[in-house]
Amino acid sequence: MPNAPHWLDISRRHLLMAGASVASGATLAASQPLQLPQLDATAAQGRPWRLAFGSCAKQSKAQPIWQAIEAAQPHLFMFMGDNFYADAQTPELLRERYAEFMQVEALQQFRARHAHIAIWDDHDFGDDDVGGEYPHKRLSQQLFCDAWNEAAHSPRRTRDGIYQSWRLQAGGRSVQIIGLDLRFNRTALVADPQRRNGYETMMRRAALGQAEEVSGWYVPNPDPRATMLGAAQWAWLSAQLAEPADLRILLSSVQLAAEGTGWEGWANFPEDRQRLLRLLKQHRAEGLVVLSGDMHYGEFSRLDAPGLYPIWDITSSGLTEVWAVPTPNARRTQPVLAERNFGLLDIDWTAGLLRASICDERGQARRQQQISLADLKWPRD
Repeated sequence: MPNAPHWLDISRRHLLMAGASVASGATLAASQPLQLPQLDATAAQGRPWRLAFGSCAKQSKAQPIWQAIEAAQPHLFMFMGDNFYADAQTPELLRERYAEFMQVEALQQFRARHAHIAIWDDHDFGDDDVGGEYPHKRLSQQLFCDAWNEAAHSPRRTRDGIYQSWRLQAGGRSVQIIGLDLRFNRTALVADPQRRNGYETMMRRAALGQAEEVSGWYVPNPDPRATMLGAAQWAWLSAQLAEPADLRILLSSVQLAAEGTGWEGWANFPEDRQRLLRLLKQHRAEGLVVLSGDMHYGEFSRLDAPGLYPIWDITSSGLTEVWAVPTPNARRTQPVLAERNFGLLDIDWTAGLLRASICDERGQARRQQQISLADLKWPRD
């Protein structure tokens, strides 16, 4: 295992000082505090907190985008999954792909210099679109924890999945970051073979510049027992949403709000999506926004459900990968950015605003959305 960066050593010491043994239920449910000295200075000056995120970085490709991310000076970077591409059917290939990931110089230098956290998606979990059926998931969990410098006592090494929550606190404000694992326990996807008919023809037309939207072939799983999270992670998530926070950031490797894409997303598990909304209502959990990856383009989606504040889903993908074919999404609020991109969140506590940007590889904000923190509250009536 490589030496942990200084910022991570500080976080580990703070976590050990914070409470009881990690074997206790209370500590398992608690968010891990992240101590970021620069954030304390920013809060003292009344300036916005800046968080960055991104996904989908193929280890065989050049990754100059890290220069633009570094220039943006985020306090924290959130790796949203597909952080490399394993696509491994054997343990040997999985180990080999992890070794390749650790040799990506630009990425690893960025990690060494900047605070970061990570979740995974299908390609770095194991293989394309796989879930709980992946036969090497325990090995993948071990390799993930080693590569991302998880401590020997970290619950991410022993849980059924690498889900984890973190907390940023400074200047009397608190941001809870909830990182989900949407792979380890996920029920297999359901595909509609008819949707594959003519797909290659549509793709050829799209490559010629025809703006015909092309959906995928996945459909909602009708089995009421189908799940993305698994029972233990659902119980854990309920405990997270019961914790107080001024803002909650839900890290979801696939899109939560998007509707009609036909690709991977919470839309394929509609009962799970409704279950999440019910948990928000049950715990009166305010201030939640969703970050997602996976799609190889950037976009904003908004889910409006009865009796609930708007749920914004901000997608940034990919750091190296681009999908130029239009994909249907009934909840899209502005055109996608089909270029290499990363996301920025500026939390302006003084103005009461969350400013979200999707930036190109030069660091230019190409899509922006301003969200009032007051709008992320429960309706008065």
